[in-house]
Formats: sequence, structure tokens, C-alpha cells
Amino acid sequence: MHHTERTRLRREPQRGSHDLALIHAIVDEAPICHLGLTDVDGHPLVVPTIHARLGDILYVHGSAASRALRRLAGGIEACCTITHLDGLVVARSGFWSSMNYRSVMIFGRARLVDDPDEAMRALDAIVDHVLPGRSSEIRRPTAKEIAATKVIALPIDEASAKVRTGDPKDDPGDLGTDVWAGTVPFRVVSDPPVPAANLAPHVPVPASVRAASRR
Repeated sequence: MHHTERTRLRREPQRGSHDLALIHAIVDEAPICHLGLTDVDGHPLVVPTIHARLGDILYVHGSAASRALRRLAGGIEACCTITHLDGLVVARSGFWSSMNYRSVMIFGRARLVDDPDEAMRALDAIVDHVLPGRSSEIRRPTAKEIAATKVIALPIDEASAKVRTGDPKDDPGDLGTDVWAGTVPFRVVSDPPVPAANLAPHVPVPASVRAASRR
């Protein structure tokens, strides 16, 4: 991990960190990420996508026909952002109200994964990122499906995290007023799984889905 001008934290630097373990934890918990890039005409794009981390590499995948994926496969610079919203911070004034969050920004040069073994490890990791253990419960991808899919790698070696926790930081002059202040914690929950309409009734709910429904 190296620090650059792009990862230098300017606003609220006390909330920032370059700790790799923290960055990995934020990346691993996030269900999706957003990739920022420019198209061939220089127009900005932000693409939401599913990701997975293996070591110090972030992998994403998509259709081989995707213009954004083709652009990333050309080895351009990209920016990946991830945010967890952990709660509302309700201050005694709008100015000091905020949110508790954990976020990461990753900068790097994307590359096309052209090694078949690495691509398959990445695809399995992406499946398991959504539902841990799911890749062992489903059929393997066909040659046609693999040919229709691009896998892109982004190194996690130029990144920073930013985290806010705790109470509102009210103006001292507001502390004696009768205005409520505090936090509203947020968490992600799942409902019981709903079988597909065309699923045979004897097919049990697999372990990966049962685990997800208990989150």
C-alpha cells in the first residue's frame, strides 16, 4: 500500500486511514461497489457492479459486450468507491447533522484478466461474495458463458478509508437547548427467501441461502 496525492485525506483527515486491514474489511462487507471511469470521448461514467477481493486485488465482472468493461479492459485509470451507511447523526441544528459511515476509495489501472484460472477464481469469488458458499452449490459455467464474460482486476495498493462514528458534534451554544440529538443506527437485514415460481417443490433451500436469510 502506498500513499499518493490522490489518497491524501484533506477534509476531516482525523476520520481517514490507510490501514490495509480496515480497507479490506470495508471492501469485503460491501454488497456492491461503484467504478468511476471515462469513456473513449472523455465523458465520465460511474458503474455500480458486484465485486470480490482476493488478496490485494479487487475483481469485477460483466458482459463482454459492455462498453464500460471493454474500456476498463484497455488498461485505463479507474476509481472504485464503496460506502456503508451506518446511521443518521441527528444534531441540534442542520449544520452539524451528519451520517455515520465507512467508506473506501481505490485508485488504480484496470487490467483484463486473460488467464483462465485466475478468471475462474475471480468469478467463483464474486459468486461467493454475494452468497458465501454458493459457488459449490451451482453448476459450473459453460464455455459460452465464460466467453460472454469479462473479468477486470484493480490492484488495492493506492487506497484510503474514511469512517465516522459516534454522537453529533454540536455547536457548544446549542448544548443547553431542548432539541433532541442523537443517532439513528442503520443495519442491513434480509427477509425469508422466496422460491422461484418454477422451482420444483421438493428442492430444499441451500445452506448459502439459509445463511443469507439469517443475516
